[in-house]
Amino acid sequence: MKLFDFVANNFWLKIFSLMLAVATWFYVFDLVDSDLAITRKQTLEQMMGRYNFITREVPVRPFFMGKSPEGYRVVFEKVRIDPSSIVIFGPQEIVNAVNALRTDTIDLGEFTRSTKLSLGVQSDVKLLRFQDKFVDVFIPVERVPQEKQQASKGE
Repeated sequence: MKLFDFVANNFWLKIFSLMLAVATWFYVFDLVDSDLAITRKQTLEQMMGRYNFITREVPVRPFFMGKSPEGYRVVFEKVRIDPSSIVIFGPQEIVNAVNALRTDTIDLGEFTRSTKLSLGVQSDVKLLRFQDKFVDVFIPVERVPQEKQQASKGE
């Protein structure tokens, strides 16, 4: 008997609330469906026609941090990156503003011998697409002669 009282209590209020909920659902569904239809009608040519997309080759620069361990130094003139440049793709205004891409951070304090690393390529601009996502970086490290170490400590 309690279940019947629970259902029967405020029966018309419950029916009215249910009708409002269904009407709201159809209204929202119609709004969402019409927005999707408008989006679907745009062709790729229309979307691409708004922007002038270009490709351009830009150099890749290593991004160093820290300093070499005592008694060692990186020969920066001999650092090699393969490939040394990467093709980027995007809207003309953005692509023309990019002068170079950078590698992931290279911590110089980790290297006491020459090393070859495979690193990711990064840009501060998020709308660019890269031809290659990784580069190989050769980092030549040499030992500093004892005389130069002592001379630099004496300064």
